[in-house]
Amino acid sequence: MQGGKSGVAAYIRTLIKYLQLEDQANEYEVLIARDEEHLIPVSNERFSKQLFPSWINHPVANIAWHNTALPLWCRPSSYDVLHIPSYRRIPVVKRSKVVATVHDLATFAIDAKYDPARMFFNRKIVPAMIRRADHIITVSQYTKNDIVRIVGYPEEKISVVYSGIDQDTFQPVAKSEAQTKLAEVHNLHKPFFTYVSRLEYPAKNHVRLIEAFEAFKKKSDSPHQLVFSGADWNGAAAIRERAKSSPVADDIVFLGFAPLSSLPLLYSGCDLMIYPSLFEGFGFPIIEALACGAPVICANTSSMKEIAGDLVPTFDPTDVPAMMACLETALADGWSEVQKSQGIAYAATFRWEKAAQDVIKVYESVV
Repeated sequence: MQGGKSGVAAYIRTLIKYLQLEDQANEYEVLIARDEEHLIPVSNERFSKQLFPSWINHPVANIAWHNTALPLWCRPSSYDVLHIPSYRRIPVVKRSKVVATVHDLATFAIDAKYDPARMFFNRKIVPAMIRRADHIITVSQYTKNDIVRIVGYPEEKISVVYSGIDQDTFQPVAKSEAQTKLAEVHNLHKPFFTYVSRLEYPAKNHVRLIEAFEAFKKKSDSPHQLVFSGADWNGAAAIRERAKSSPVADDIVFLGFAPLSSLPLLYSGCDLMIYPSLFEGFGFPIIEALACGAPVICANTSSMKEIAGDLVPTFDPTDVPAMMACLETALADGWSEVQKSQGIAYAATFRWEKAAQDVIKVYESVV
């Protein structure tokens, strides 16, 4: 679960939380490494945990474990359904029905997303692993179409289950209050745009956003800062180096991995949440920002246009002038109270309660 910081880890943690709230009939065992056991609290007596050595967290060891020890552990009498929440870990040998979640097939769209070994694994091995699953859950219609087209998986065995957001956490904060707290906690004192995403190059497209921000600053002489919130990931050094060499380097801020409590403040306090990622299976920050009443612009690729609906202006993420123009127009047009209310209402439809109910239906249909 990568210490609980990755998007897949957040999906696992939140889904299990809501399965415990929604399912009072079925029994569950959560298989987890010992050093990450604390990440999954149990509140339902029908849920239990099986702990395994911490070394299984190493990526290579984890793949091996899923294809050797896990099938032995899953005796035919053990489980009716085994849910693999990361499709890269679907075991070749099955001893029970397997449901797997496929969040995206980004490696087929972005050539340099990972190193050559991982790219080979994802492009050449993973499709065969996906075909081993008895049913696939995916988080957008876009990804469903990709699975059918790229993997050749039967469309009728794929269920689209939109993820939810934490409705209690992602709520509007008065802008002045958010800005005051951000000044205290993160030393942010100027108006700002924000991008909430791990620092991954080139997939998350930070460098082009920096270039668009530079063009905006040169044209407008604006006091705005560009605030990045997210942990370092593959290629983070390239992003930081590009920012360091920027003529507006003093107005580019890296917060690192911000605590969950800071995200509603960033969304509520910003003048614009910009999401320029090249490819997403879902795009949580788009919905989170709307839930907080923030104005949003995002890329028009992959699932983002689907998730953003008709509320969010979009741009070609490979076109820096188009990105800058969208930013400029959104800032000039403003974000009315009507738009804010529409965004909040739309975001309220993305509920983990419904996601958990739909996942339970998938389990039961497979059995």
